[in-house]
Amino acid sequence: MEILDQTQLLTANSGSFSFNTDIFETNIINIAIFLVVLFIVGKNFLGNILSERQDTIINKVEDSEKRLNEATNRLTEAKKQLSQARVIIDEIKKETKLTKINLLNSDYTQAQNELDRRFNSATTTLKNRERLILSEIKQSISLLALKQVVSTIEKQTGNEATQIAYMQESIKMVGGM
Repeated sequence: MEILDQTQLLTANSGSFSFNTDIFETNIINIAIFLVVLFIVGKNFLGNILSERQDTIINKVEDSEKRLNEATNRLTEAKKQLSQARVIIDEIKKETKLTKINLLNSDYTQAQNELDRRFNSATTTLKNRERLILSEIKQSISLLALKQVVSTIEKQTGNEATQIAYMQESIKMVGGM
């Protein structure tokens, strides 16, 4: 209230409004010191938080890139195995074709028996090879999915006791099915 009275006196006496240029009375030095200290402390505080956040993001990106590379490598390996299986299938088809032509020139019954035996053998070999390749692909995918699930669970559950309780509950649910 006293400040308002003084302001009215200033304007009443001089007829206009003026600024107080006394540095000590207006606390400009205190305000400047406060702003400098706030800037220095705030800069370090925010710098540390931003640095930690940047490190976290970089780690997550690197982890994602690593998992992507692993998945890409597995996919490449599966494609190689598939192309090898296709080469084998093509070779077997070619061999079967040649065998058919040669057998047609020989005795019909012997040719028919031999052809059936080789075709069944080739079919069994192909089926077994296909099962093996599919089994390997399934195992790779299952392992990758399991790693991802375990990683997700570990991230979602904070401590080891919570993880153990979660795993026991999951085992009970799977056992009940």
